[in-house]
Amino acid sequence: MILIQSTGSKFALLTAACALIGGAFGVTPSYAADKTSFTEAQKAELEDFVRDFIMNNPEVLIDSVNKMRENQQKAQEEDAQKSIEKYKEHLFEDKLIPEIGNPKGDITVVEFFDFNCGYCKRAFDTVNEAVQNDKNLRVRFIDLPILSPQSETAAKWAMAANKQGKYWEFHSALMKNPAPKTEETLTEISNDLGLDLARMKKDAEGEDVKKELEKNREVANALAITGTPGFVIGKQIIRGYAEYEAFKAIIEDERKAK
Repeated sequence: MILIQSTGSKFALLTAACALIGGAFGVTPSYAADKTSFTEAQKAELEDFVRDFIMNNPEVLIDSVNKMRENQQKAQEEDAQKSIEKYKEHLFEDKLIPEIGNPKGDITVVEFFDFNCGYCKRAFDTVNEAVQNDKNLRVRFIDLPILSPQSETAAKWAMAANKQGKYWEFHSALMKNPAPKTEETLTEISNDLGLDLARMKKDAEGEDVKKELEKNREVANALAITGTPGFVIGKQIIRGYAEYEAFKAIIEDERKAK
């Protein structure tokens, strides 16, 4: 066995150990060591040294893991930002995506939501207030049913209502209705709004609606929106609910940045 007798030799071993540990975390330092150059005895001593070093300095490993996560999150966010440009046609131009507000507004808000999401119901009030108070705002709604089969059915019916020109009315009624999103509830709302029920049921199961929902999920995944609500406001991606004043401030920040 090779005895570690000096700080220099310890540093040499630690340098090699860091190279090996770095490899485990996807880091490739410039001084990467060749693991095959060690004898079995050296490897055993190296393992003991690294284990003792980590036990005595646990913050080193914690810092390494935190840095790795930070780098992963940064890379994920960069990819998400690029996806806004990649999917801009679906986000901002797709005619099947319903919208309210000023169609020529200088700021477009895109909301991903689920009709069974409690925070989406709160976001409904925030978005509605923003549209009422900002006459230069355009808001588009992307159905992202992820919470239950009822969410999927509700989304399909809402998209069917859009085909009859009453998406916002159906959306609003469904968001305000506390009842489970059963076919009975959807039928009741459709009748109250004077929608053609037979057409609603047929359109809800249409191939175009199915494909649109698949596209919605694809875009949400690309933007790293894994829950609801989620928003794209200009070049910002907001994941989660925001109170009205915070929501308004984000919009104003984007307006100033234009």
